[in-house]
Amino acid sequence: MQERKLFLIAFVVAGFVMKLIAEVVHEIFGHGLFILLFGGAIKTVYISILWPYDFSYISWYLPSMVSSAQMAWIYGGGILTCLCSSLLTQAFLIAKKKMAWHSALTLFWLAFWTLINSTGYLIIGGLAPFGDIYELIELGVLTSLLSLVAGLIIFFMGFVVLYWILRKILIAVFPPKKASLGVIFFWFIIPVLVIVMLANPERGMQVAYLTLTFIPAMLSFIIEYFMVLSKQEADANPDNIAEE
Repeated sequence: MQERKLFLIAFVVAGFVMKLIAEVVHEIFGHGLFILLFGGAIKTVYISILWPYDFSYISWYLPSMVSSAQMAWIYGGGILTCLCSSLLTQAFLIAKKKMAWHSALTLFWLAFWTLINSTGYLIIGGLAPFGDIYELIELGVLTSLLSLVAGLIIFFMGFVVLYWILRKILIAVFPPKKASLGVIFFWFIIPVLVIVMLANPERGMQVAYLTLTFIPAMLSFIIEYFMVLSKQEADANPDNIAEE
């Protein structure tokens, strides 16, 4: 019981800390490194603790002779860096056979937030003018449709991997049924994040898109209660075989 309480505390704390780390990855290691690479200088960096209600940002100074291709790398750097960070972390968690739950939990949150950061920009930017994606579309690097499709495909690939990673972490601490509920309830974080974003009138997002954010939770429910738990019941009752 004590370990479960410690887990829940660590779950919340790691989630918040890794959210800030993901913002640092996007702004500093993403945009910032490309700014410095192309001879610019970073003026200010703001990391928001209220994201997604209030967004982080970075401002910079660039030499006058900066090409459109270089600007594309600067604007796209945050998304690319977060996406690479998420994919590498997911791959590490899958390859690692044994790991303490607190280490796995921390890396899970990092993979989750960097996935949400990168695919969130792609999906929202594909639906409406938004942030870095708007700039990339203006530069002719992306189209709204390409951004949306790429964001959805990458998100659902990441969803499948993170779903199983989270389930593995929870099943090591909680009974199977509670672990299943935990996996399902976790994915309600997506609509909560969008609701927080919509609460800021400056975002200009359409409420109609909110219904789509419940899809990951619905998918996890279907997987848990129509695949995982049914398999557990079958394994627990091996004699329930129809006679010919």
